[in-house]
Amino acid sequence: MAKKKVLIVDDDKNDLETMKMVLEKDGCQVISVENGADALDELEDDGYDLIIIDIKMPTLSGYDLLRLMRQRVNHKIKMIYVSIVPEQEVDMNDIEGFIQKPFSPEEFLKKVKEIIG
Repeated sequence: MAKKKVLIVDDDKNDLETMKMVLEKDGCQVISVENGADALDELEDDGYDLIIIDIKMPTLSGYDLLRLMRQRVNHKIKMIYVSIVPEQEVDMNDIEGFIQKPFSPEEFLKKVKEIIG
């Protein structure tokens, strides 16, 4: 099976490192960035299986980033939110899933595997 390629966008360095470590340990190729502008630059490189987006970020929120990414790649890439915002308050339009912060590495990996197999 080909390695899954994942882009993680989160301004919290600790969460970013945790997610990256968990996915790399599971055999994924992971690119991590700390803001939406860098994420959009990374999109030039095609071939992502999943993009994980934090909702509350400075400059470009996760909602804005999702909208911009969908304009570029439409639905070729699955995307999920990861956030401290309670799920019932999250706008789940046009997104494949949600992971609540704080999360355990096991919960996180389980949800990612549900989305990308």
